[in-house]
Amino acid sequence: MKKIFILITTSLICLTFFFSNCKGGAADAEKIKQDSLKSISKADSLKIANELNKYLITPPDPDYTGDYTDKYPNGVIKFTGFFRFGQRHGQWMAFYENGIKWSECFYDKGLKHGSTQVFYPNGNLTYSGWYKQDQKDSLWFWYDDKGKEVDRRAYRMGVETGLVN
Repeated sequence: MKKIFILITTSLICLTFFFSNCKGGAADAEKIKQDSLKSISKADSLKIANELNKYLITPPDPDYTGDYTDKYPNGVIKFTGFFRFGQRHGQWMAFYENGIKWSECFYDKGLKHGSTQVFYPNGNLTYSGWYKQDQKDSLWFWYDDKGKEVDRRAYRMGVETGLVN
């Protein structure tokens, strides 16, 4: 049963990726996914959905205001942040399963707005920059897993304005 579950999951992911990259493919991918899910048990389809959505963050209800924390099965915090009227607001952080910070980003009424940092599993910075109304805005820096800067680029409202030396 486990082999069938893995095969179906892998097939769904591959088909979704393939069709979502084709013209008009999103609708085709969704139809194939739905047809595939109909052919397996309800319990198995829930397992597949949970695996595909394990990093999906949704508020308890559409108008929820308050703190949000999600944890891994081992008790380590996965996500922490604040919802305001059902939208991310303020500082949000994500952590790897071992507790090392994965990312930190700021939101304003559901849009990325402010500094953002993403980290490698070893704790070193992967990239950092600023968002303005959900668009890259400012200097962005990328690093290798040893912490050495490998790239930097300037953005203005989501449009790259050039490589910065």
